[in-house]
Parts: sequence; structure tokens; C-alpha cells
Amino acid sequence: MAFTSQDDIVSEISNGKFFRTEWNKITGGGAYTANRWYDFSILNGSPVANAFSGTALTFQATSSASAFSMYTGGNVSPDTKHLINMAALTGVATGVPGTLMLIDMQGYWPGISTNVATLQTLSGTPALRYANGQGCRLFTVSTVASGATAHNISLSYTDQGGTAGNTMPVTVSMTASAIVGHIAHTGSAANNYGPFLPLAAGDYGVQNVASVTFSAASGAGTCALVLARPIAQIPLITTSLLSERDLLNQLPSLPRIYDDACLTWIYFAGAATAANTNFYGAIESAWG
Repeated sequence: MAFTSQDDIVSEISNGKFFRTEWNKITGGGAYTANRWYDFSILNGSPVANAFSGTALTFQATSSASAFSMYTGGNVSPDTKHLINMAALTGVATGVPGTLMLIDMQGYWPGISTNVATLQTLSGTPALRYANGQGCRLFTVSTVASGATAHNISLSYTDQGGTAGNTMPVTVSMTASAIVGHIAHTGSAANNYGPFLPLAAGDYGVQNVASVTFSAASGAGTCALVLARPIAQIPLITTSLLSERDLLNQLPSLPRIYDDACLTWIYFAGAATAANTNFYGAIESAWG
């Protein structure tokens, strides 16, 4: 089922098919660098931090049961659930300007060493909430700080059409960072891309990844390769002022929240963001 009208939405919400999720995160002891993206799932707060645990190089599926996922009222099939409102703020001046992007994390490959220059074979087959991986994208998250040696990343992936062995069409540089949670291929240096890794021409989704290779050993560090579906985003403009997005009337998109969705945030730092910066907010969903 799906909403058929404004009256239908009001009726469904009046009958209790609605959930408001409050969340908060704190960035920790290191400052964020301007023009880079960061993964908020790894931060303390509510929900709890994601440890990116699991067997190295083996796909770890994530879902609404993952402790770091925001709870949105549980599975609702045969109804369909939709995001109707988003809100976020920070009381720290260096937390703005910025952008928060809500993602549905399908899973990740943990324990990828950034200190080797040989091909690392990834295992496991993702069970995706989106048909053929359409709209699903990849990004790397630093889980142990990398070394200072410059290096590029390449990978072999299967696209939304089931074609394996695809590669990125451009050189992608990783940026050394002492900050755990940095999406390491993002920034303002040459060949930085973000928040997602580029896909080959004509590709608009990822089903699986076979391998990752770095062009040089960085000197230290590990990362996780995350497979996620972007849902919606909200800008942070003014300190201590709540930013809001009405996804029904203001932006009539009503993004669908699938059963078992693992919802979390990634953040673009528009300015150098001070250590221990708090972010707060809520998302509201309804189903029918």
C-alpha cells in the first residue's frame, strides 16, 4: 500500500501509523577538517556508536536491528513507510555551515588495511533492500587512523545490471587523516571525491564488490567499505537554529523507508568543526 492523498496521510497518522525518532551525536576529541565528509554512525550518542565489527574483508549486513541504527517504528509490511519530516541543529558555531545526509546502510566490509599495496579480496554477497542495488553507493570510512603516505584507491564491483569487474572511471585519492570516521576519499585536494566513490559511465547502483587495491601503503590504518543508499539531506545554516525539511509539502518526495532499514547520518563539514561538537535532531516517518 501507499498514501493516496493528503486526507489519507492524515487518517493514517491519526490511527497511530507514525513515529518520531530523536537522535544526538558528538564528534569526539578531534576537529573535523572543512570540505570533508564524516560518518556519524561511528560517533557516541543516540543511537550508540557503530564499531564496524566483524571478520576482516567479509561483508557484514546491517539492518534496523543493528544497535547504531535509528529506530523508526519497526517493520510495517504490507504498508509502506515514508520519511515525512527531518530536523537538525548544532549549538557550536563551527558546526555550520554543513550538510547532513540520511542514508540506509546496507552493510560494510571491515578491516581493510590501508597499509598494503596489494589487491585485497572481499567476500560475502550483500542481501539488498533495493532491487539489483539500484541507487546504492560506496564510501570508505577510516576506522584506524591512516599513515601520511599518499595513495589512491581502486576497486572491482558489480553494477545494478549484474555486470562484474567494473572499475571507477577516474583516479581517486585517499586523504591521510587522524580522525576516525573520516570518509577518506573526500576533501578539497586533487582527485578527492565525495561523499560516494565514482561509478563507471552508465552505472547507477552497486550490488557487490570483489576487491579493493591501494596504490601505496599509507604507513598505518584500516578502513571499512560501506554500501549505502542515500535517502535525503538537510543543510545546517545557523548556530542553535533548528533546520527543518518537510518532505511532503516543502519537498514532496516522501522517500521510502524500507523494512529493516539501517538509518544513520553522514556529515559534510562546511567549516573546520571543533572537537566535541554536539548535533541534535529528529526524523518523522509515517506509513499506510
